[in-house]
Amino acid sequence: MSKQTRFDKLDLLGVEIDALSIADAIGYICDRAAPGRPAAYVTKPYVEFLDRAYHRPELQDLINGAEITLPDGVALTWAAAYLYAGKRSAWRFWKTLFQIVLAPAELRWPLPDRTAGINFTWPLLHEAATRDLRVFLVGSPKGGAIDHTAATLTAAIPNLKIAGTHTGRDASRPAGQVSDKWLAGLSGAVSAAKADLILVGMGFPLQERVCAHLADHCAHGVFIGEGGTFDYEQFGGQRAKAPVWAQRAGVEWLWRLMLEPTRIVRHLAIPRFIYRIWRYR
Repeated sequence: MSKQTRFDKLDLLGVEIDALSIADAIGYICDRAAPGRPAAYVTKPYVEFLDRAYHRPELQDLINGAEITLPDGVALTWAAAYLYAGKRSAWRFWKTLFQIVLAPAELRWPLPDRTAGINFTWPLLHEAATRDLRVFLVGSPKGGAIDHTAATLTAAIPNLKIAGTHTGRDASRPAGQVSDKWLAGLSGAVSAAKADLILVGMGFPLQERVCAHLADHCAHGVFIGEGGTFDYEQFGGQRAKAPVWAQRAGVEWLWRLMLEPTRIVRHLAIPRFIYRIWRYR
């Protein structure tokens, strides 16, 4: 399970999710990233994480080994509400599913917030700037470069310190893989930059494996898996943020599916997740 002991933990299909608000999570991470504190990593799983980890104990261990594990997506807040906020029954199951769209605010217990991409990382960076933390970016945004992400952020957030950047791809390996040499180079770059907060956007489970490795090989820094966060316009990428109505209704996934129909295969994880939660005891 995650290493923090201050907040409650919830078991969702073998993955321990920490029950804390965005504000509490940001405060905890920035405290943990303060100079002099030992290294750690943070995961933000969404449905696909739990789908792929369901029959793979090594992936469950990877997620559960984080300092904190935060829910990314309305499906996880729904699952927590169904499993822990009342008696399990067919009536509550279908009622809570409809509440995702009709009354999402009623699903904010026991998981009070969704730490989805922009909604979490943007205020985290503002707090990092306030606390004078040194930020390091790792990734290869679609249609751009990580240096452009850094320039966009420093222009938008006063006093934000970007200590360094690093590509999220290893040219010597196929996509989705990195070599020991690449990991050693990244570890050295992070350490040389004296980075406090390291955002890693490489996709699950590679970014989590990279974060766990770096946390074991760097003396300091909090490493956070960011998925596709750097692809969004707010971070200098090309992907538009979902409209407010889609965010409030918890259907950002549907908005992205309309823009990228090829994602349909990935979204098949959603009905599998719902079925497994229904069967979970």
